Amino acid sequence: MGLYNSFYSSLSGLNANANALSVIGNDLSNLNTIGYKGAASSFQDLYAAAVGATTTQGNGNPVQVGLGTQLAAITTNFGQGSFQSTSNVTDMAIQGQGFFALQTKDGGAGFSRAGNFTVNKNGALVDPNGNQVKGWARKGNAISSNGPSSPLQLDMGTTSPPAPTTSFSGVTNLNANAAAGTVYSTPLQIYDSLGATHSLLFTYTKGATPGNWACNVSTDGGATVSGFPTTIQFDGKGMLTAPTTNPVLTISGWPNGATSPPTTWNIMNAGVSNLTGFSAASSTASTSQDGYGSGIVRSMVVDQNGVITGSFTNGQTMPMAQVAIATFANIAGLAKQGENMWGETLASGAASIGEANKAGRGSVLGANLELSNVDVAEEFTRLIINQRGYQANSRVVTTADSLLQETLNLIR
Repeated sequence: MGLYNSFYSSLSGLNANANALSVIGNDLSNLNTIGYKGAASSFQDLYAAAVGATTTQGNGNPVQVGLGTQLAAITTNFGQGSFQSTSNVTDMAIQGQGFFALQTKDGGAGFSRAGNFTVNKNGALVDPNGNQVKGWARKGNAISSNGPSSPLQLDMGTTSPPAPTTSFSGVTNLNANAAAGTVYSTPLQIYDSLGATHSLLFTYTKGATPGNWACNVSTDGGATVSGFPTTIQFDGKGMLTAPTTNPVLTISGWPNGATSPPTTWNIMNAGVSNLTGFSAASSTASTSQDGYGSGIVRSMVVDQNGVITGSFTNGQTMPMAQVAIATFANIAGLAKQGENMWGETLASGAASIGEANKAGRGSVLGANLELSNVDVAEEFTRLIINQRGYQANSRVVTTADSLLQETLNLIR
């Protein structure tokens, strides 16, 4: 029996070390797999049997012979992988704990550290296998993660709505040395409620009284402007004395049917006038206003909270969606499903899905990918150790075979 036990004990060693070599081979084959997590094998001995009828020594200590080894566990290393910057704005990596939540093609749930995502023809954010990334879509002008996550749609045809001009200013000097009757005009572009542009024309006419100018504001398309000061007055130092408050203009009658809200002319800015009457050429140094037209998506960016923000051609930005991050009570209990995905099990517990950077979830790095965390030097070291283990067990098998052959030769 002893020789046969040595056969089976060594066979168990061969099997265990062969499985360990398979784990190493799988790690090395996934050396360049996005988001891959390496694994390590550990062994444990099998039940030991008593030797013959003797179960204890004279001192009471047990007398046992082991029956070999077995693969006790394959432990996944969920340590952080390094990052690779990419030019794809929808590529994402997680720094810290968590997984991207996916809806598989059959409607199931999957979880992945591989964030090499793209937008398909239907506007869905998907991984290379067509599984959809889950998260929260924009509602109105904001994103709320209070509800359940769902597959994300990124509508690249989203339009940023226009905003009419509600205030404007211009830094203008009116020449104190100008002759009476001198006219100076300067335009300013504004936007109506439909995002169309219009020109406000400011016309200043020098009066006979020093420092006095008549003012008129008109616009295009037959619309009317009211509420502006008809007289501008400067003191002997060229400083504005009238008006003393910022006028509010009323603009109505746009031919396209658009409207304009009450529009403030910021003549005074923090107590300092934007209109001056110095002895210098009449000129407008700068103008500004707060309106803008409609715009389409020009580019996108992903922030550390997983919010995908669109940048529009009208200079505005708007959140478009937010990816969901899942964590588990026991990540070692997750089951590999292939295609860079993990599945929850009873051992892992149910997924806790929420926003990045909250409740222990990691942050999201846009335009980056997490690389495999496989350490080649460590894998090669394990390869040598398990190779020697396999060789040693195979030597026991050949030795036991020689002994059995000798035993069979006893009858000759």
